[in-house]
Amino acid sequence: MTRLRRLSDVEAAFARTHALMHGTTQVTTHVTVRGDLDPEHFRRGAERWAAELPLLSLRIEERPDGLWFTTGPGPRPGQIRHDPLGAPDSPDDVLRRELNDVLETGGPLWRLRLVRDPGARASHLYFTRNHAISDGHSTGAVVRALLDALFAPTDGVSVHDVRTLPPNGDALTYRPPAGPDAPVRESVPRPGPLPFEAHRPWDERGADFVPLAFTREESLALKSWCRERGVTVNQFFAVALAESYAEATGRSEVNLYTAVSLRRRYEESAELPDVGCFINVLNAPVRVGRGDPAEEARDYAAALARADAAWRPPLRDHAVIRRAVEETAAARSAAGICITNVGVVDPALGPHTARVTGYRTVVNRVGANYGVVLHLGTLGGAFTTALAFGTPGTDPDTVRAVAKALRDRALRPAAARRGPSAGASR
Repeated sequence: MTRLRRLSDVEAAFARTHALMHGTTQVTTHVTVRGDLDPEHFRRGAERWAAELPLLSLRIEERPDGLWFTTGPGPRPGQIRHDPLGAPDSPDDVLRRELNDVLETGGPLWRLRLVRDPGARASHLYFTRNHAISDGHSTGAVVRALLDALFAPTDGVSVHDVRTLPPNGDALTYRPPAGPDAPVRESVPRPGPLPFEAHRPWDERGADFVPLAFTREESLALKSWCRERGVTVNQFFAVALAESYAEATGRSEVNLYTAVSLRRRYEESAELPDVGCFINVLNAPVRVGRGDPAEEARDYAAALARADAAWRPPLRDHAVIRRAVEETAAARSAAGICITNVGVVDPALGPHTARVTGYRTVVNRVGANYGVVLHLGTLGGAFTTALAFGTPGTDPDTVRAVAKALRDRALRPAAARRGPSAGASR
């Protein structure tokens, strides 16, 4: 093992959460490609991919002064594997198992699985990794490198730098964004946490998700509605998620967390490689049912921008991070709900876009540190979405109700807003 560098605050927080909360924040991206991929061809391409990307040789080691990245040997037996899709499994069933099959702390930080579905003339790739080495941007770059290794690029060299290890973000010079141009109409006090439906020992908990399907036509209609009203799709979905969750749980306010990329926030941003983890999560409390959905989206955007402008990298000692994660692991409630958006994935896929028919990223939430997380992305003009949650901390029936309400809002964004369910606000 060769010691490389200490983990940044962001990386250490994800590494500790993974280790102390039984895989919470472990990430799996499911990519579906056309055709039945030959297993031996897959193995050779995947091994070449693993050998060419230094990121994939990383391990995390605990030392007296904190967590360090080290380099380890090549892929272990079983780290790259393939098998056919067995009846009655669906590709989503495989994704659930991948989410719940936790990478060993101290071992490899990723694995890759091919599940062949010859009957559907499709192949499913499941790329699972520790969040400490991955964010939404880097996922697209690393998946593109994998597709290049499997199918060979057709447009020359990839534009992504995936062969340089990421620097420690704590050593970079952070440049905060400007505050919002428009004032927030109403400042919402921070609501209380969301009590678990049930609290169980770790071996009785699980990670799950509810997929949300949108056609290209449905997605384009919502994009057009948002564009005409001067709001982004992410802003619309954030408020729609808060309203849908409030409706399903009888609340009038909720803490809404949003994942924000830090990749363009440093003086050294132009030098950053396209790998690693450079993200932050910000809270913008939302009070639902106050009026026009576009106005609520703009209010959320202003509140988020204000929180973003005020945030600074915490630069905590790793021992402090550990204590914070231990408190979260022992909690019997979630801080709030969350939205994360990987954006439009087509540019990252480059010449492989026509080959890829499905692309979804879901994060393990077995620790239920959020009541529910909306994972949003776009492929081929259609939204690829899922609601991730932990059981039994969050009731699956609640998530299904949120999913239905969220889809209804996305299909009819101008419809009158319903308030919280009858009864006292919780």
